[in-house]
Amino acid sequence: MKYLDIATFDFVDILNFYERPFRAKFIPAKVWKDLDNYRNDSKGLSNYFKKWRTKVEFRPEPSSAQMYKEFVAAGGEYDPNTCQCTLHIYSSNFDKHKFTDKSWTKFKYRVIQIQMHELVHFMQYNRRSDIWSNYVVPFKRVQAEKKNIERKYLSEFDEIQAYAHCVFMDFKTFRPNIPVEDLLSRAKHYKDSKTLHYFLKTFDYDYKNNAAIPKIMQQVIKWDRKYQRSVRASRKS
Repeated sequence: MKYLDIATFDFVDILNFYERPFRAKFIPAKVWKDLDNYRNDSKGLSNYFKKWRTKVEFRPEPSSAQMYKEFVAAGGEYDPNTCQCTLHIYSSNFDKHKFTDKSWTKFKYRVIQIQMHELVHFMQYNRRSDIWSNYVVPFKRVQAEKKNIERKYLSEFDEIQAYAHCVFMDFKTFRPNIPVEDLLSRAKHYKDSKTLHYFLKTFDYDYKNNAAIPKIMQQVIKWDRKYQRSVRASRKS
């Protein structure tokens, strides 16, 4: 997790909100260290995220998580009506959960990645006048309706842009020495990003008939270039 140790930028500045939605900075490296203070402390964790207009909700573990008892699953959402993010922590007893160092590290990474994903959504609604975006890129329908629903969801541009940032985080965290373009070009054969693997698997790796695949790859490159510009600008200042 070396990338998170050195990620000292303010993510809110990188997002270019029209107006800053809160005073607090979101510095991944600082959050990465701060979270260690809230291991098995649900109240403290909830209070910690309030400064980013984020509510933490603890929910029962999904049945699919029973086979991974040492890990705690997490998810998130953004509500444009209240301008608030929500982190979903799937643990019925977070304060007594027996984390290992490995599972705690995985949980911290996931929480930071989700929070940044939801802040991308926060920025999207902040930068346009309408509440909801109806921009859905073309996708191929299949017989399984559940899969069609998932494909439609991942074909929404807002989700493509937000998931692209998750892929970028996976690349920089787990494959920091390989250029982003190279990682994208080998995505059919290597699982360098669990997020991208999930995305491609949903569309059966069908690049031709699902516009979301080339679109998310374009957006990952855009995030990479955006970060590079931000680093260059910080060095000049």
